[in-house]
Amino acid sequence: MSKIDLSQGERDLLREKLKHYCTEHFDLELEQFDAEFFVDFVIENLGPVLFNAGIDEAIRTHMAYSEHIQEEMDLKKIY
Repeated sequence: MSKIDLSQGERDLLREKLKHYCTEHFDLELEQFDAEFFVDFVIENLGPVLFNAGIDEAIRTHMAYSEHIQEEMDLKKIY
């Protein structure tokens, strides 16, 4: 799998959400630098699992639509 690349805006959003989550749930104030490393960790270690889950869901959705289209086409056949 290729590396997961996020825009700077997406990285900033993740960093702020992680900082907020840690403050709210753990009473832990993350500094900017620590939050950046946390974002890198999440992307590197959790990103592939979440990415693959998204791909699997896309495949299931595609298969369901393909089956539906096949059924619709079968109904249109002239015998």
